[in-house]
Amino acid sequence: MRHRSGFTLIEIVVVLILMGLVAVLVAPALFPRHHDQSALNALLVSAREVAARRGEVVYLHIDPTGEWRMEAGAEPRQGPLATGRVPSFFTAAVTLMVSPLGSCGFDVRSAAAVGGEVLDPLTCEMRTP
Repeated sequence: MRHRSGFTLIEIVVVLILMGLVAVLVAPALFPRHHDQSALNALLVSAREVAARRGEVVYLHIDPTGEWRMEAGAEPRQGPLATGRVPSFFTAAVTLMVSPLGSCGFDVRSAAAVGGEVLDPLTCEMRTP
């Protein structure tokens, strides 16, 4: 029997799997970190559901500290529908308007203060460009 030099298929597959694992572990350290916006996106999903259920525009006010309050459009005197706290994302207070049809957007003052953050008006998701 002849002696063949080279690698077997098993050896090549094992090396590729190990290289893949190393890439998965090292890659996050190589890219810049973005804000974790999952809490904010969950809040926006909740605001969309409330606006659709109530059939009116819902206003979501978020302070620079992360404190937020949700108010209905028709009766602002009745008080907030809900309040809470999310991780701080913005440097200025912002107001999001959420329509009962599911679209959303910043008010005029908030749009100028947001800067680099991008809001998809159809899905109401925040993304960093």
